[in-house]
Amino acid sequence: MKHLFALASLLMSLIYQPLFAQAPPAGFSVSLLTCSPGDDLYSVFGHSAIHVYDSQSGIDKVYNYGTFDFDTPNFYVKFARGQLNYSLAVSDLGRFLGQYKYEGRWVKRQELNLTEEEKRAVFAFLENNAKPENRDYKYDFFYDNCSSRIRDVFETVLGNRLTYPAAARDTSATFRQMIKLYLGNHPWSELGIDLALGIPCDYQADYRDKMFLPDYLMAGFDDARVMRDGESVPLVESTALVLPENPALRDTGESSITWAFWVFFGVCLLTGIFVDPARMRWFDISLFAFVGLLSIVILLLWFATDHSATKWNMNILWALPTWFYGAYLIAVHKPESRFFRYQSGFLFFVVVAWMWIPQTLNAAIIPVVLALITRGWSWQKMIFSNQQSQDAAKT
Repeated sequence: MKHLFALASLLMSLIYQPLFAQAPPAGFSVSLLTCSPGDDLYSVFGHSAIHVYDSQSGIDKVYNYGTFDFDTPNFYVKFARGQLNYSLAVSDLGRFLGQYKYEGRWVKRQELNLTEEEKRAVFAFLENNAKPENRDYKYDFFYDNCSSRIRDVFETVLGNRLTYPAAARDTSATFRQMIKLYLGNHPWSELGIDLALGIPCDYQADYRDKMFLPDYLMAGFDDARVMRDGESVPLVESTALVLPENPALRDTGESSITWAFWVFFGVCLLTGIFVDPARMRWFDISLFAFVGLLSIVILLLWFATDHSATKWNMNILWALPTWFYGAYLIAVHKPESRFFRYQSGFLFFVVVAWMWIPQTLNAAIIPVVLALITRGWSWQKMIFSNQQSQDAAKT
């Protein structure tokens, strides 16, 4: 359906004759711009844009599908619910490169091997798409973003003449594995993403799907070919470095948080063995309430948003809403042996079955689950011991 709308947009742009009056003369260039990943989370996956340039007519336009308006009413609510519109914005190359120069990131240009007719069709499509009534679209990180939109532009204009090599259609990587390649310096963000995204993130991405990432779009265009007069020719004519990287402006540090969660588990284990749970009451209330709150967030992302990747999130197997009840029982001084026995037993089963869960769970989650088991077992042990003492006193 998306390609039908794109095709309709192209046909409308071809019919709209005044648009061609703005088209550059013969010899202008159409290029794919690829920007390297940045240090901040919003830029960590890189960026893509299309550049149309002609020195004679002075046309210098960069078409950028990755913009949004902070002044949008209920911006954060729409963003959280997956209902925020992204837009196609147009600027010149100098303004576009300014941000990447400031951040020390490289930018590469692939000039595309297109006929004059194909270039004009791409230009017409982009100009029509940049109109206020056409420029907005509902963003989807995996399937409809600033990179995949560019892929779709050329697939629409070139149709079945654009091909990718069959030998390159590698399906060995999942979407989650691909985005993890970019999150080495952002362990907390990686954990948050793993907590928020469900089973769809573990679907295998084929060669075309991988182009949701700018690096893979650039590589895909390098591999792509166009059938022209019965001959298969490369889509990319030449590649050049427009803006070099400035390492002095880049943050290349790495960090890990998994060890911190294992220390947290160690503290929970030692206090479970040597400290009366009653003395850890507020600690456990806070822990169980926090996990219960996390379960609500997971369920809201699953059922109350339009995000396709947050459905079927198996983190709900350990971040159970029932932890709220555990926090309540401790808060009112009425802990139940049966509740903590069943809760800890179920989590133990989850740990045993971990490798069979059809979703890759973050490694930092394992010590957290073990900590929950330990704290639940600690209360179960105390309640059982108190019951034995009461029974002995009665006899």
